[in-house]
Amino acid sequence: MFGLFQKKPEVCNVLGDAITLRLTAEQTNGKYSVAEFATPGGVGQPPHTHAWDETYLVLEGELNLNINGQPTVVGTGGCYQVKAGVVHAPTPNGDFCRYVMVGQPGGVESVFKSLKANEKDLNDMGKVVEIVTKEGVNIAG
Repeated sequence: MFGLFQKKPEVCNVLGDAITLRLTAEQTNGKYSVAEFATPGGVGQPPHTHAWDETYLVLEGELNLNINGQPTVVGTGGCYQVKAGVVHAPTPNGDFCRYVMVGQPGGVESVFKSLKANEKDLNDMGKVVEIVTKEGVNIAG
């Protein structure tokens, strides 16, 4: 178990986010994944759903999760769980937000790795939607 934490985490710089993959499903026997986001203002995710739960812990700034289209702001030190199937759209509420997201069960890192692997296509939103849909994310609307 100790060796899990020795591996240097992969960083995925995609769509304006810097996402550090702290623990992957492979490292946790599929139980959960942990990713740290550093997101500037004006960057964020579109409303979406997926089949896994996500718990957000805000380390710096404020995060607006936009739950079912309603502003849901979580401040520094705050925590919020989004259950599977709930529409949400994490975006900074201000100039910058740094937060940790725990996905349960594990595997959410496949979304970020796929985006990173297809970096050349990320200026085409149709391609972005196609990439994330293949990884289990459903863009709402």
